[in-house]
Amino acid sequence: MKVNEIIEWNNKKREELTDENKRIYEDMVVYIRASSNKSEQQTEEVLLELLEHLIHAQNEGKSAIEIFGANIKAYCDEIIQEIPGEKQKKKIGFGVFLALQYIAIISFVTGFIGFGLHYFFEIGSGGFTFSLISGIIIIAIYLLLLYLFIKVVMKWIQNSIFKKRKKWLEFLQLWIFCTLYFGLYYVTPKIIPTLGTTITVPILSIGLIGGALYIGTFIVNKKVHITK
Repeated sequence: MKVNEIIEWNNKKREELTDENKRIYEDMVVYIRASSNKSEQQTEEVLLELLEHLIHAQNEGKSAIEIFGANIKAYCDEIIQEIPGEKQKKKIGFGVFLALQYIAIISFVTGFIGFGLHYFFEIGSGGFTFSLISGIIIIAIYLLLLYLFIKVVMKWIQNSIFKKRKKWLEFLQLWIFCTLYFGLYYVTPKIIPTLGTTITVPILSIGLIGGALYIGTFIVNKKVHITK
């Protein structure tokens, strides 16, 4: 089965679990899936095997704790160690796909919001001015920030699954991290000096390029299944 088919079947089958077993299993699913460097196909196959094993044991009157042990986190860590890593070619392809979609969304939002603010509210200008080298540096920093953001969020999710923390403390940690991320995102263009040839293009064209790039990556993904 393909990854999306396994996930769909998993979602359907887990409804057979009792409330407590379902809660424990879903914690395991989130924790194991958050290991982003592992093969997605192998991960979903392992999760389905765990589910089928749990359903079978539940039918015999056993609980998830009896099957997986009291230390669910340690059991999940052992499972993660056994899952092979994702192939380098696939990781690179997914990284490029994600980067292009990220750039497409930023361009689309920047272009159309800038266009709307200028032509309807006379805020800003109808042109978008940037320097080539500075633009490349800024995009590279944005992509690095996105990578770090994803890695930190995944790690934060893993750490929060099996640890009993106060909700307000979790919210505060997430708020501080997001504030830091968007703060860096905001100040990056302001601290990078102007380098290279300066170019001015209509602000709307930035949005149109972003929209075309997003549609292009969407079509390619449909054909080659970069994401399942």
